[in-house]
Amino acid sequence: MSLLVSGLVGCNDYLDREGTSGIITPDLIWQNPKAIEAVLVNLYDGGLRLDEFDDWHGGKETFRNQTALSDEAQGSYQKDPAFSDANGVYTYEDNLFEDKFSDRYKYVRRANDFLFRVSQTTALNDEQKGQLAAEARWLRSMYFFSSVKRYGGIPLLTEVQEYVPGDSEVLYIARSKEAEVYDFIISECKALSEILPATRSSDSKYRATKGAALALWSRAALYAGSIAKYGKVQLDGIVGIPSGEASRYFTESYNASKALLALNTYSLYDKNADRAENYNEIFTKTTNGNNGEYIFQKQYDFASGKGHMWDKLNAPFSYRGDGWGCGMAPTLEMVEEYEYIDGSDGKLKLYEADGVTLRRFSDPLEVFANKDPRLFGSIFLPGSPCKGTKIEWKRGVIAPDGKKYQAYNQPDKDNTVKINGVEYNASGKDGGADVGDASKTGFYQRKFFDPTLSDMSDIDKKRSETPWVVFRLGEIYLNLAEACMELGGKEGEALEATNAIRKRAGIASLTSIDLAKVRHERKIELAFEKHRFWDMKRWRIAHLDVKQGGLTNFRGTALYPWYNVSDGKYTFETGLPPKQKRLFQEKNYYIRLSNDDINTNPLIIQNPGYEN
Repeated sequence: MSLLVSGLVGCNDYLDREGTSGIITPDLIWQNPKAIEAVLVNLYDGGLRLDEFDDWHGGKETFRNQTALSDEAQGSYQKDPAFSDANGVYTYEDNLFEDKFSDRYKYVRRANDFLFRVSQTTALNDEQKGQLAAEARWLRSMYFFSSVKRYGGIPLLTEVQEYVPGDSEVLYIARSKEAEVYDFIISECKALSEILPATRSSDSKYRATKGAALALWSRAALYAGSIAKYGKVQLDGIVGIPSGEASRYFTESYNASKALLALNTYSLYDKNADRAENYNEIFTKTTNGNNGEYIFQKQYDFASGKGHMWDKLNAPFSYRGDGWGCGMAPTLEMVEEYEYIDGSDGKLKLYEADGVTLRRFSDPLEVFANKDPRLFGSIFLPGSPCKGTKIEWKRGVIAPDGKKYQAYNQPDKDNTVKINGVEYNASGKDGGADVGDASKTGFYQRKFFDPTLSDMSDIDKKRSETPWVVFRLGEIYLNLAEACMELGGKEGEALEATNAIRKRAGIASLTSIDLAKVRHERKIELAFEKHRFWDMKRWRIAHLDVKQGGLTNFRGTALYPWYNVSDGKYTFETGLPPKQKRLFQEKNYYIRLSNDDINTNPLIIQNPGYEN
């Protein structure tokens, strides 16, 4: 994907100069192939909303992103709107993760303008025009997908608009039906999959390809099918899709996924015999997206001013440098979603066979023995290795007489307790108390963490360069499996696709399949890649009570390792961190349209539940 970072700075410079000197004018841009490509690069760089690393609602200090507001994790920091005040309730905001039309349609209009002007230029031959136009059409489809998954039906603006002074009405476009938007995206991707190249040369490998068109087709159609099956139609179809369309959309997703797999252009990354490290390597700066599995990605480059701040925001406490860090704290519920390698339920075995006596471990990491290797590749656990040391999250110490001394400060402050004249630190260097910045669950996110990044100073420098994955082959296998199960009669294909993922992971294959197993596999394989939040919305389960698999009343549970002075071993308890319970309302399946968008276009109708 995305950003052609190595050429981006040069392209921006080029827009300011024609050749070697002078100011470039709009007319001159379309007379020069380099300048035309520079315009396209800026459509990639500025226009794509990808739910990526630095996508924080309300600013980075809130730790509200699509991971923390799903059921995968919570934000560690205590002084923010969603994760402080244990006695409060966090109600999902009406404008959560909004993407205002006033922002999005700037790029839609630019894409339309590009398509018109590239068709008119004489600086390119017909084949070059067709290829560049295909990229712009794909980008526009991505823009539309970003909006439709948030708002439902949106204006399908596909032509250049000409403003007539004093007649702004010519610019007004009503919202299309949600199904019409998905149909447009699918139709475009079908056509583009016949035009875009299957592979690209090294100097353009991050641009859209045939695989990117098929991947968007696969994902968009799957979303539409779910919304048709599980949602409800409102505003005469502006939001919601008739249930009778579900099978058609699932078939579209199935066809796109099959076609992508048949390309044999991509493969599941499988280069390290250590299954945990193999999985983790997919998402590292070292591999840098050149793993054979990424279909479309966003590259970053610190030297060009195009880095991100994920590592600085999410490093475990003792690795974070000058403040910040600790952002995403996976919950015990998420940890226990990872099965054991024999395929058995992932609930941790904290007690002996009698169900009463706590098991004792020489190292905290032992409690996770024989779990799905993807757990170790995705989450920093108590005792996990990290940059030459180990993650140390300790709830407290237990004296020989059984008395507990709990950590009471964040790790860099005093947590000293004295037992029988000997001083102990009740906290680990990475957390243990209910106060301060450190994780309150006992866990940190490992996926995407860059252990080679040595300078953790100055968060606004944005030093991180790990690429963001937009589409990868692992998702396509799971899209296929889900579509198969929703269509029925294709259980064998669903089982094969799911087991391909499990085989690479190093976990026992399934012998039978159902929709719940496919969804579970998706939650594990795509964890922390910002899929889960949108999956819960399209399946219409987010509003359900946590006991039914939803987000309402979800808080997240912690795992507490206690160090026993008597024998130097660890026992574990579970507990509730001081976090708010959540309330997800049915209206939150669609985002509220901003007042500015409503007021500037009288044809725009507000989404249900937000009329007042």
